[in-house]
Amino acid sequence: MRFDFKIAQIGLILVGVPLVFELLFVGLLTFLVQQAEHEIKHQVEVKDIVFTASSVNTFATQMAANVGGYSLTHGSYFLTRFLDNDAKSRQAFNDLDELLKNDPEHLATAREARKYGERGSQLLHALCDSIGRGSGGRDLVAGTGQLVKVRNIIDDLTKSLRSIIKDYLASAEESPRREAQFRKYAQVVLVFGITLNILLAIGLARLFGKTITTKIRLIMENTKRVPKGLPLNEPLAGSDEIVQLDHVFHSMVDELNEARKMQQYLIAMVSHDLRSPLTSLQGMLTLLSVGALGELPAPAQTKVELAEADLLRLIKLTNDLLDTERLASGKLDLKIVSASLEELIDSSLESVRSFADQHKIRLKAETVPVEVEMDPNRILQVLCNFLTNAIKYAPQGSTVTVHCEKDGDSMLTSVIDEGRGVPKEKQQVIFEKFQQVDEADARVMGGKGLGLAICKSIVEQHGGTLGVLSENGKGSAFWFRIPIKAAKITLSG
Repeated sequence: MRFDFKIAQIGLILVGVPLVFELLFVGLLTFLVQQAEHEIKHQVEVKDIVFTASSVNTFATQMAANVGGYSLTHGSYFLTRFLDNDAKSRQAFNDLDELLKNDPEHLATAREARKYGERGSQLLHALCDSIGRGSGGRDLVAGTGQLVKVRNIIDDLTKSLRSIIKDYLASAEESPRREAQFRKYAQVVLVFGITLNILLAIGLARLFGKTITTKIRLIMENTKRVPKGLPLNEPLAGSDEIVQLDHVFHSMVDELNEARKMQQYLIAMVSHDLRSPLTSLQGMLTLLSVGALGELPAPAQTKVELAEADLLRLIKLTNDLLDTERLASGKLDLKIVSASLEELIDSSLESVRSFADQHKIRLKAETVPVEVEMDPNRILQVLCNFLTNAIKYAPQGSTVTVHCEKDGDSMLTSVIDEGRGVPKEKQQVIFEKFQQVDEADARVMGGKGLGLAICKSIVEQHGGTLGVLSENGKGSAFWFRIPIKAAKITLSG
């Protein structure tokens, strides 16, 4: 299944869906907790109602007993207790009405019980008044039958309150079970909800993550195909930002391929239309310089020699540019053969010996006889470039040494001079095109900063590395390391 969502929409889904589910889960959990709390509250209310109803019945019984004691003793203690219990009874009825305000059926029963209580209270108050006036007494209590009426009223009161107590006690028996059930449901919902929410978040992240990473992987694969000249994967379908990036990348590569075609055309044009005439012109100037076409006046001879020198620099620059572009684009063939590195070093020293003599520089070789799989002409080019640079910048009378040693499965070759050295900040950039230690070197020493860039490309195409070890004023050691056994290199002609 393919999802065509924007990255912002994916972010909202990854946040929103788990959040909505979490809100539903929290809502359900809150409901179950509230139900459990409701059952707890109900149990407390039942206890309060049962206690209050029982208290009313107790107060009524104690009132009757207080009046009986008062009638026998005429003591103020029993009268005070009677009045106190009467007040407590009325307050208990008020509390019971408040507790039952949400239960109309039992509230009606409680109000009926209140009527019984008020009637009994009136009778007991009348007895107390009679006793207090001295018109009652033992005979009054025993003979009038008022206490019998009070007892009957209390019985009716007790029946009414007992029905309330019975109903609420029956309800209270189920409440703990329901509370435990709601708590169990809450625990199940809690565990299930958290687990499901985690699984949902992980599932969405993996689903969208896989979609995004698949697209990014294709783009990354395309980036690796570009320098190898391989065709790109088909453009991604959709409209999200990654797809748009892929389309932009394809367009950019198309433009790059067009630019490469133009570059190759330019290289071919320079190779054919520029280098050939320059070579012919060089030959003509050489003939003039050596007098093959007749002796030239001294001023003309000087001008021809200067023109020949300038032409040689132009041809070298043209060759360097062509070599740099070919090496960078992988168009330069490497003819890998097994050859002696020691003999190659000796050849490079012979190639630059006259140049070293001009600068009064001694040349020295420290080599070992090792056969290396390489392109001898290109490695010779690297050695000559390193030696020429060392001779240019070495002081007169100093020595330039070529040191070669085996380093594991590779050969490490260094060209060591006693010159001015290379500043630390320049030791990396000088291997890039058009970079030199000092800009003035281009004017004084000649060159355009392409030689080391060409050396870098040659060494890297051999599967090796190169660099420089140097300190200001203490000379330099330009080195390169190539494997003894060449790896399989795919070359294009």
